[in-house]
Parts: sequence; structure tokens; C-alpha cells
Amino acid sequence: MGELRRKLDTDYIYFAEVELLFNYGVGYPDLIIKLREKVYQEGLEESVYVKKADKKLFQNVHRFLEVLEGSDEPMQDDDSQPIEKWWWHLHKIAKGKYPSLMLKEYLREVYRKRRKYWKVKEKGLYSLRHSTNQEFKRLHLTGK
Repeated sequence: MGELRRKLDTDYIYFAEVELLFNYGVGYPDLIIKLREKVYQEGLEESVYVKKADKKLFQNVHRFLEVLEGSDEPMQDDDSQPIEKWWWHLHKIAKGKYPSLMLKEYLREVYRKRRKYWKVKEKGLYSLRHSTNQEFKRLHLTGK
């Protein structure tokens, strides 16, 4: 019974840590990565809690990386880990460079939608910067 309880707790703790971080700004992002690895090792990936936390992490991956990089122990992608373990490759995910077919179906859909948004957003920022810069040059040169 104790073993079953410990496994059930791991998926819920992972879920709770993700919720605390994104909803209240409280938590330890490096712990979330370690908990996700433990979920994998304990075979709890089909848990409802794990799926909800994974989706939330994918939807907020840029925010998560910002928090992670500002923490006491910033982490980079761990290329020594297999690509199937996506939680070790969050920078690739954030850049839209992670192979979507390596993801479970429930994450693949989220990733593909977000990846399109990130690319459009990135192009939009570039276009805005470019047009603003052109506008500044025109104003500066012509005085109009």
C-alpha cells in the first residue's frame, strides 16, 4: 500500500508544482523537471494529473524558461537525455525545433498549435521592429 501511495503522490505533486508556479508564481522550476523525470521512471505518464500538468507546461514553456533561467540553478537542454524525454529539451520546444512526432498525442496537438503561434509572433515582432526602424530612418532623414 505504501508503494502505491508513493506513486500516486508523485503525479499529484508534479501537477501541484506546475499549478503553483503558473497560477501563483511560487515554486521551484528545477524541481518540476526532476518530478517529471520521476513520473516517467514510475510509469505514471497516463495519469490525469500528469497530462494536465504537461499541457500547462507546454502552453507556458516560454514563461517557464524565463523563471528557470532566473532561478538559482538555471538549466539548459540536456542532450545526453533521449529526445523522447521532452522535459529535458524545453529550449528546443520553445524554439519550435522539437520533433512533434516524438510527443504523445495529447501534447502533439498543443505543440503544433503553439509552434505556429510562436513563429507568427516571432515574425510579427521582427516586422514591427523592421517597420519601426524604417519609420525612424525616414523621419530622421526627411524630418517628416
